[in-house]
Amino acid sequence: MREGFNRTSPLPVWLRVTLVLFAAIALFDDLRALEPEDHAATTTVLVAVQMILSYGSLALVAWRPGIASALLLVPLVLALFTHSYAFTLICAVIITIATVSMLPRTLTLLYSVVLATWTITAVVVESTTDALWLMGTPLVIGVVIGVALRFFVIQHRENKARLRSIEAAHQQLREQERLELARDLHDVVAHELTLVTMQAAGAHRQNDPAVLHETISTMENAARSGLQELRTLLHILRESPGAASRNDSSSGLTTGSLENLLDSLSASLTTSGFSVTVKTVDGFDKLPTSVRGTAARILQEASTNIIKYAPAGSECLLSLTTDSNSVMIRTENELQHSYRPSYGEYPMTSGYGLHGIQERVALLNGEVTYGAQDGRWVLDVRIPFTDA
Repeated sequence: MREGFNRTSPLPVWLRVTLVLFAAIALFDDLRALEPEDHAATTTVLVAVQMILSYGSLALVAWRPGIASALLLVPLVLALFTHSYAFTLICAVIITIATVSMLPRTLTLLYSVVLATWTITAVVVESTTDALWLMGTPLVIGVVIGVALRFFVIQHRENKARLRSIEAAHQQLREQERLELARDLHDVVAHELTLVTMQAAGAHRQNDPAVLHETISTMENAARSGLQELRTLLHILRESPGAASRNDSSSGLTTGSLENLLDSLSASLTTSGFSVTVKTVDGFDKLPTSVRGTAARILQEASTNIIKYAPAGSECLLSLTTDSNSVMIRTENELQHSYRPSYGEYPMTSGYGLHGIQERVALLNGEVTYGAQDGRWVLDVRIPFTDA
């Protein structure tokens, strides 16, 4: 809707049609009832013109209330000469309601001043105070109705704007939840399935029944752990974030114990044939829950990438330390000989894991760097926190 004098009417179609039909029927009826012998010839012509302009202004309200209020001034002036006020006053009241309820305040105030001036002039022309009550009262009622409609129109617009804002915020929240769910599903499923896949691939080359039995046992434990994590995530989605069990025996992601998580990840890497060095400190239980959860997901994703891409039997590092206001995570692993840093990311990776790490750390205003350094793949993460 355009602001200004030529503002488009927000009236519904049915009301526009009603106004136009009323104006047309009333004009036809008044013109038919106009008797030339009741007036002088000139006055009869002026009354006819006054009727046409009055009802024309009323019909124009359906599309351009600003122009209609301006056009109404002409029949108002003619009424002072013809002394025929009834039909023009009816149109003026309806146009007043539309003008006050729809036009900007400045134009509404100007229109009201013009109507007041016209009413006073009519009282002077007719030389009777009865004209003040006969014409002023309907116009005042029209102004009051217009003000009331204006209030409800403004409230309706504000409610619609508020609803759009709420819908936009809801849509943004749903998008954030969708991304969070995607990250959680990736973290929950990728690590355990990667471990199962790597163990299954190695089992094809095993001839020792004892070693094969141990491999199957490792695969079973990894599958159970992944299933437990997935069940916990589904339980959170169905109930509420606070409904998740805190006493399960999963890999540490739901319990919030980073020490247990490091032990679990180190055991998984060792089982997969890697030589693991773990560097850590105490005091992680005092960290904020959001920081512990983010650190857990990062460590799990880094361990998954080591199992996927590091040479079998190579050395790797898992480091989790803190200072007074931040958590530092560092993981290192050797690169495959076929890896060429100039090509960007590792050619076998989808990049979702690293992208998820960046998203998680960004939510906590942290920093992430990763890449090849001296023949090793290094991931460095710093997450700031305040005292819980």
